[in-house]
Amino acid sequence: MTHRDSSLEKIRSISRLLLASLLLCGAAASSLGAAGQTDSEVSPDATPQIQQITPGQAVPGAHLTVVIQGSNFSAGAYVSSISAAIHVDSSKRVSATQLEAQLIVSPSAQASTVSLLVSNPASRAAEAAFKVVAGEAPAPPAKETVEPPKTATPSTPPAPEQEVKPPTPATPTAPPTPPTPAAPTPATPAAPGGPEVTAVAPSRVSPGFDVDLKITGKNLAQGTKVSFANPGIRVMSTSFTSSTDLTVHIKVASDAAAGTASMFVINPDDREVETSFEVTGKGAADPAKPSSPAAPSTLSPAATQSYETFHLGSPAEFFETHGKLKGSLVVSAENITYAEGGKTLITMPLSDIKEIKTSSIATATFHITLTSGKTYHFAPGSGKPSDARQMVDSLRKVLPHP
Repeated sequence: MTHRDSSLEKIRSISRLLLASLLLCGAAASSLGAAGQTDSEVSPDATPQIQQITPGQAVPGAHLTVVIQGSNFSAGAYVSSISAAIHVDSSKRVSATQLEAQLIVSPSAQASTVSLLVSNPASRAAEAAFKVVAGEAPAPPAKETVEPPKTATPSTPPAPEQEVKPPTPATPTAPPTPPTPAAPTPATPAAPGGPEVTAVAPSRVSPGFDVDLKITGKNLAQGTKVSFANPGIRVMSTSFTSSTDLTVHIKVASDAAAGTASMFVINPDDREVETSFEVTGKGAADPAKPSSPAAPSTLSPAATQSYETFHLGSPAEFFETHGKLKGSLVVSAENITYAEGGKTLITMPLSDIKEIKTSSIATATFHITLTSGKTYHFAPGSGKPSDARQMVDSLRKVLPHP
């Protein structure tokens, strides 16, 4: 072999070694990526992400276990349903990327697609579709009882004859020992009762509202969850304060069905209590607004309303909201305030508000004008003109003047 041939062979050997090293590094990186979030701690306010629900459908009357794959599942994460067709009997967190839930499908459920929600204790909810398909739940297979085979019992050999001994003289009987008094049994403390609800404020809300509900009761616990039979009401987050106080942030769809339906408060041990909650009709008076136009606003602190919005410098900025931070437009008994990241940036006393109106330049925006002439521009977080109109109608209702 010539010197040139020998050099070429060395170059080929080095190339093969480099290629094998790159393949090994890629496989190791892929394995690390798959392990990702399994051992990491997830904050209770992190927003869950849902990738897959298995199985993704069931028939009416079914009782089944579903596995939810995703990410950002913190300790205390739970599954709930916004449809009366699906009842979540229980749920548990397996890891930061997996949850398991026991579902009960109503025997009277119609074929449809409903939503399952995954929430961390202090986070917004993630939503995924689950189908109810036509058919009947399969009957559980009958269990067959199998008797073990009978084995022959070996016969006992006859005992050997024993030598007969003379009878032993009787021993005098000792007097009976007095009974020992029984030690007193310590009383076992009673187990804590199930959840109780004594008040919900506000107890009724109009369609299109984004509201914090304050639930007062007994025996509430960290991880207590809330669900509604009305599918137009979505639970966005739940905040546990004490065993007697719970705050739930809900969003009522603009087309939510009016009427009184059940609200369920469920403790982590699956004990629950049912109470009623009302969605008023679109034409009904708002419960937070006084009936007399001349009377001052009496919106109670418990009935504070909150709307997810963008704050704009002008209506034209609506077309540049991509990546812009969303804030909250909060209505209390005295003011309308705007906050971002937990900090209040704008305060507008209700008595100083001259006009609340949608914009003619960008129909998905609206403005609030004060008596001083100062004007603030906003847009709903959804970016929909219909939500802007609904928001303006709701805000006008809390003003102390027509």
